[in-house]
Amino acid sequence: MILGDFLPVAPRPFEDELLSSWQGRIACRYDLCADDLSERLGVGPHDRPIGFSGREFAPADAAVSIWARACRLPEGWVRDMALSRRRRPIGLYVWGEGRVAGAIRRPVCPACLDEDAGAGRDHHIRRTWALVESCLCDRHGRFLTETCAHCPSLLGFRFRNRGGAARLVCIRCQGVVRGLAVAGAAASPGIQGFFSMLSSTLAEAMDNLPSTACAVLRAARLLWASPRARGRSKTPFIARVGPGGPLPPLTGAAEDRSEPLATASLGWRMVTLLSVAQLLDLGGARRGLGSAPFTLEQLAEWTGEARPAFWPRSARAVAVGPIRLGAPPRAPEEYLRLAQTILASEEWRNARTGSAIARRRTLGRLVNRALG
Repeated sequence: MILGDFLPVAPRPFEDELLSSWQGRIACRYDLCADDLSERLGVGPHDRPIGFSGREFAPADAAVSIWARACRLPEGWVRDMALSRRRRPIGLYVWGEGRVAGAIRRPVCPACLDEDAGAGRDHHIRRTWALVESCLCDRHGRFLTETCAHCPSLLGFRFRNRGGAARLVCIRCQGVVRGLAVAGAAASPGIQGFFSMLSSTLAEAMDNLPSTACAVLRAARLLWASPRARGRSKTPFIARVGPGGPLPPLTGAAEDRSEPLATASLGWRMVTLLSVAQLLDLGGARRGLGSAPFTLEQLAEWTGEARPAFWPRSARAVAVGPIRLGAPPRAPEEYLRLAQTILASEEWRNARTGSAIARRRTLGRLVNRALG
């Protein structure tokens, strides 16, 4: 297939879409993956995307220019889709790189994809699904999934042309991702409410307070580090002392222990976030989960890491924005009641028609206000 400077079919990006999702939707129209289409369009070897950074976070300027021209879009539109244009460091995004060409290993919400198909739209991957704290779909109140509901497989998904529309399909069985009934997919309302609040609180803090983002990344990396003592097991501490007690070791749970939040599977990322929230008492996590069985200082000593200057000197020494630490415990039922009050509020109902970023920030303000 020979392609010219301009693509005859090039759907426009959705407002909340990831760059790789948009490129994948276009490429599947030509029975290609995005990397192959980049090559066909004339992106040189030095500018072709490599890994999450090149595809999503900071694509090469030349590649951005070529894609914008080929799709007849202003170059600024394409450039603004890069995640580096936002405040977050790269370690606070789920990288989602698969081992097969065009594969995406990032959790998605099948219910959202069902809505895309029902409205006659392409499937598209939302930008919020790439945030490390995003474990739930705010719209549908269900946990995201990275497992095929047909096989099931964990190899990931890729875009395919199905009847003239882009659909995410399983790498292994080619089944279209859809909201089939999956055992265990739904969690209890209390767990959902708690994770929704925790995610919103983390998002608000990490987007607006760089020191908090650094603290979250540091704590997560320490949890995945091996003990410094020679001759001891290399099993990371997170597998021993996660919330609820020791967890069985899982090979490949985090493909890169130096970036565990970015590369861990959804389940292990949730466990890591809960442990980090306990250690830093983000969003009043200790009220619902209790105190962590160790301190940051002990964790640093066990792993042989230096103690960063931004860590708290004691459990009460650091506050994250309007969140107050060391508050008395609350019952899970109270978290559920607070979540229901927020979702029923007029401010949240008005915000639901706005952009994904505006909705997330509004939800963060309401959560902080409720927990204050």
